[in-house]
Amino acid sequence: MNTWLIYEPPGGAARTLEDAERFVSLREGFSKAAFLFPFVWLIWRRCWLALALYLAAAVALALVAGLLSLRSGEAILLALLPNLAVGFEAAWLRARSLERRGYRFVAALMARSRDEAEAHFFAEWSADAHDPAPAPRPTAGPVAAYRPAAAGVLGLFPQPGAAR
Repeated sequence: MNTWLIYEPPGGAARTLEDAERFVSLREGFSKAAFLFPFVWLIWRRCWLALALYLAAAVALALVAGLLSLRSGEAILLALLPNLAVGFEAAWLRARSLERRGYRFVAALMARSRDEAEAHFFAEWSADAHDPAPAPRPTAGPVAAYRPAAAGVLGLFPQPGAAR
C-alpha cells in the first residue's frame, strides 16, 4: 500500500470531467527516477527552486571532494548525496512546486495503485457535488472572565511565612 496525495488545480473545481483531468496525484516514497536522473526529473517536474538547490549542493560537494583530495570511490559516494536527497524527497519537492503554482492539497489516500487512489477519490468527489453543504456549526458561548488567584503559594509548598 502506498500513500497518495491529491492536489486540486488552481481556481477550484467545477466538478466536471475536464476538471477531474487537471487533478494531480503524487505517490509518497522513494522515487527511483528522481534518484537516478535528478537533473532531468527536476526539470521535467518543473521544480525550479529545487533544481537550483540541487545544482548548488552538487557543485559544493564536488569542491569539497577536490579540497579534501578524496579517493574516487569516496568522491562518488559524496556526489550521490544530493541524488539521495532528491530521491527521498521527490514527492515533497513536487508538492511544494505545485502549491507555489496555486494547486491546493485536498486528500491523502492509501491505495495499491494510482488508478485505485484516483477511483476512490473521484467517487467521493463526485458524490460531494450532489450532497448539500453541511449545516454551520454553532458558536461557543462567552468565555469566563479572568479572576486572579488567591494570594499564597501554589502546590504542595507550605504557607508563606510559616515555620519549617
